Amino acid sequence: MFVHEISLSCSQQESFVDLSFATISSTGPNGAIIHYKPTPETNRTLSMNEIYLLDSGAQYKDGTTDVTRTMHFGTPSAYEKECFTYVLKGHIAVSAAIFPNGTKGHLLDSFARAALWDQGLDYLHGTGHGVGAFLNVHEGPCGISYKTFADEPLEAGMIVSDGIYSC
Repeated sequence: MFVHEISLSCSQQESFVDLSFATISSTGPNGAIIHYKPTPETNRTLSMNEIYLLDSGAQYKDGTTDVTRTMHFGTPSAYEKECFTYVLKGHIAVSAAIFPNGTKGHLLDSFARAALWDQGLDYLHGTGHGVGAFLNVHEGPCGISYKTFADEPLEAGMIVSDGIYSC
C-alpha cells in the first residue's frame, strides 16, 4: 500500500513521466540486500523493531531521481546506531573531500568506507553512481566505487547519487 502511495505521489508532480525503477521496500535483513525484490518466501511484515528501507525514483522531463531512505519506527539497537554513525561518517567524508578536477571516482571510494573498515565492516556495492535523464538511473560515465568500471574523471556539474549499504 505504501509503495503505491509513493508512486501516486510522484505521478501527480509536474513534469512526471514514469518511475525510474521499481520501488524497493524492505525491512530487517532484507534492507541490506541490494535491489531486493520480495518473494513469498522472503517477504517480511514491517516491524517496530527493525530498520525499514525505501528506495524509489522517477523520471521527469528535466531529470531522473533516485532516493533511498532508511527509517526505524521504534528504538534502534546500539549496533544499528553504531552502523548508522559509520555510514554517516562516510557520507560526510565524501561530501567534505577536496580533490582536484579530474579525480576518478574509485579514488574517493575509500573515504566513504574508512569508518566502516575501522570496525571490520564493509558493503559489496558501489558507493555512488551518475544520475541522468531518460537513460538509466545508474547512468555513467561517472561514479564512486571500489570497482574501476566507473573510471571517468569527476568534473564540476556531474551528478552522483550516493548509497552506502551496511550492517
